[in-house]
Amino acid sequence: ASVSENLDKSIDELKAYYIKDDHELHNAHPVFLRALKDLRVNLEETEQNLLMSIIMDTYNRIFTRMENDSKDEATKEKLEHVKDHLEELQKNYFPGKSAELKTYAETLWAIKADDPVVQRKALFELKRVYREATQLRNLKNKERRRRQA
Repeated sequence: ASVSENLDKSIDELKAYYIKDDHELHNAHPVFLRALKDLRVNLEETEQNLLMSIIMDTYNRIFTRMENDSKDEATKEKLEHVKDHLEELQKNYFPGKSAELKTYAETLWAIKADDPVVQRKALFELKRVYREATQLRNLKNKERRRRQA
């Protein structure tokens, strides 16, 4: 019900164009649905917003790639239309620090774990990082106990 009629139509037309009789769609390895399940069950609201923002951004990257690879102008327009809606949704409903946090996450994911210098620096910094993580965990536990009381 929350998908507008014109967006719904664009999505259906893209599905008809890209998805023929693809058996790999039903191989029990969803792209986003498992994350959505975790999002609803295991995460707090700020974490949910961050994850949803990352999902929206991933969709944007996927559709941009599809748009660049497509030769059909009508398909490109539909992909652009869907991307516009996703960007608007992300901007209006998941604002704030999500983009900044995503940038931090991408920077951390890009760290070269096989680089010996990185390995030594990580080891050098470990105690401080460990202490910070412990303090955050303790703070979270205190807040939880306070809410339960």
